[in-house]
Amino acid sequence: MDESAPGRARMTTRSGDPIDSKAAGDPAELRRLSGAVCGLNRTIQVVRRGGNQGVRIEFAVYRFQVDRLRLAFYVPRWLDDSAGPLLSERDRVELIAQRYTGRRPDADGIGDDGVVLALDNRQNARRYVCHSIFRWLALVDIAPVGYTPRMLREALYWTVGMSVAALLVGAAIIGLDAALSSGQPSWPWLLDEGLRVIALVDAVIWVPVAVLQLRWRLGWPTRRQRYTDQVYAAMGFGSALRPVAGVVEL
Repeated sequence: MDESAPGRARMTTRSGDPIDSKAAGDPAELRRLSGAVCGLNRTIQVVRRGGNQGVRIEFAVYRFQVDRLRLAFYVPRWLDDSAGPLLSERDRVELIAQRYTGRRPDADGIGDDGVVLALDNRQNARRYVCHSIFRWLALVDIAPVGYTPRMLREALYWTVGMSVAALLVGAAIIGLDAALSSGQPSWPWLLDEGLRVIALVDAVIWVPVAVLQLRWRLGWPTRRQRYTDQVYAAMGFGSALRPVAGVVEL
């Protein structure tokens, strides 16, 4: 949850007029917009980290206009494929968007004005808040956190599962070696060393995360955590710590 340079933030009314929010201390202008989706276009964007052999993430990008602004709405492709189209032409929506630091040209050469942070589709009563895209792309000066508490819980379960699986594989190797060597395993140290390494790696990953989450819950959020709560509150979605029922974290 890295922080950006300090600045000011502004909220806007439903019509797009700015509302002073100097106390927030965040370098962004949030815009609350409402209206019908027009000029909708869906494309697939691939984000790579670490070159061609690194991590490859795909996003479905919905580009559309609301109140004369051209916006981009990023959805993890796996979720978009499983849930079906999240937006359709002429859907009535309310949303929070943030302008880019500079215009970002699309393949058609037309620049997007900003990125959607949260969206309420009044057509199908679905509510969304964007998080995943901000782990991979620096689209704006400051963005909502890349992982919500719920997302972190899921990642923790996955990490614990992988750690247990690794220990079971190590134990199986030791057992097989003992069986093949008449009860005298040649690698008796493998399980102990493996346990130490796994515990160290898990601690390095999760202790800093736990500290940041504890700060948030105790009322001492980082700037990105505070900014995230500002986005949720502006849409009436509760907070990232306690979202209202039906909010989908993308």
